[in-house]
Amino acid sequence: MPRNSVPDPRNSGPDLRNSSPDPRNSSPDAGARAGASPSVQGFPRPRLVGLIPAAGRGTRLSPLPFSKELMPVGFTHASEGADRKPRPVSQYLLERMRLAGAEQVFFITRPGKGDIADYYGDGSRLGLRFAYLQAGLPWGPPFSLAQAVPFIGDARVVFGFPDILIDPVDSFSPLLAHQDETGADVVLGLFHATACEPGDVITRDDATGRILNLETKEERPQRPDHYTCWMFAVWNGRFSMFLHKECGRLAAQARARIAADPQGKAPEWPVGAVIAAAIRAGLHVNSVWFPQGRFLDIGEPDGITAAAAFPGVWDGLGA
Repeated sequence: MPRNSVPDPRNSGPDLRNSSPDPRNSSPDAGARAGASPSVQGFPRPRLVGLIPAAGRGTRLSPLPFSKELMPVGFTHASEGADRKPRPVSQYLLERMRLAGAEQVFFITRPGKGDIADYYGDGSRLGLRFAYLQAGLPWGPPFSLAQAVPFIGDARVVFGFPDILIDPVDSFSPLLAHQDETGADVVLGLFHATACEPGDVITRDDATGRILNLETKEERPQRPDHYTCWMFAVWNGRFSMFLHKECGRLAAQARARIAADPQGKAPEWPVGAVIAAAIRAGLHVNSVWFPQGRFLDIGEPDGITAAAAFPGVWDGLGA
């Protein structure tokens, strides 16, 4: 992809350089007001739920003595209790979902990852309600997410990857607000990345932030030295239904490929592939750009080392 095919979002679209609140200076319910107000323009607002796919095998870190979602990164604050406790990487995502106003979170796991439920329990310790589902089909995170669709109905969804740390702390609320403003089916949280950081490559409209195209990292797109990637999202019930239908279509493809080559590599699709399909189908996918935002993938050894060195970055306490 030519360098100029990816618009520089620093010059376009919704920009949070000055508008994103510092969570250290905001009241505890600020995110809840943004994400869970009772109505939008006079209409009842759907409930807000979190979805976390956690059925992966953590092959980049294997063997591990526990699920990678429970990898300790930093500690709880003294204000959270007399004794500081290790904080699992997935807890950072859960705290961001709670700040946005989510009250219920669905973990989608697989057999052998019961330690996640053993650790978090019903979620009340974090002020949330947890439900645990088991992924039924093994062909990537979209199939894990689709497992939750019958349980969430038309709920509004906040979504993130449990092994990726994101900054700022109040990251979902701006996406929810932008969804209210634009009526988008999906809103992606965008970050600046360098060519050595693999991610989906997007093209978006300069003026509106609307996503025009998305190439998944699995497609090995040509990346400029600096490009824009997404790391978390919010979406509505329309996209949830599209996700469910698209996974049905992909499952038929997977079964046909396996039947044709039983010894071949099993197919797998990323979440970005379903978002790209939604764009092609005419769904409205928009975005919010975080010019000062940061992300870190702890699903590989270098990421764990970096996260342990600067844990304060990820809880709003600075570098």
